[in-house]
Amino acid sequence: MTSRVRLYVATSIDGFIADADGGVDWLEPYQPASYGYREFMQEVGAVVIGRRTFEQIVTFGDRWPYAEKRTIIVASQSLRALPPNGTAVSGGIAAAVKAARDQSSRDVWVVGGAVTMRSAIDAGLVDLIDIFIVPVLLGRGIPLLGSLHVPRTLDLDGITTFQDGVVKLRYNVATK
Repeated sequence: MTSRVRLYVATSIDGFIADADGGVDWLEPYQPASYGYREFMQEVGAVVIGRRTFEQIVTFGDRWPYAEKRTIIVASQSLRALPPNGTAVSGGIAAAVKAARDQSSRDVWVVGGAVTMRSAIDAGLVDLIDIFIVPVLLGRGIPLLGSLHVPRTLDLDGITTFQDGVVKLRYNVATK
């Protein structure tokens, strides 16, 4: 089986992945372990992350959360420091996904942010989307994807509901 390129993302009911300041504190009551995050991470061998999201994650604490995975950072400018197992790629999302696949035979997770995820979808690189709808209305913030340049058809592959009101939708991205 070839590796898949995946999105695994939480969004508010009104479609935001972060508040207006880029914060994700609204997700704190919703612990990833409750939604199969460990099992998901066992399938992932590499993560692709945008520079801004990388810089935000660095501010969260001392430990890099993806230290056990190859990390490819999409960056058009040099970075001060790289995380463990990290590489910066300046050739855009396609080059980053290729680098991730070259470094791992397992799935590639396009972590984000919104621009990186949108670029991966627009480039036709994404195979599978797991989207967690969190029962929060933010009113404004950073939208999940913004405006796609290329419409994509999705095939529903499952719905999972959780006691706390979170709903997981799984979609395969239809091939052209």
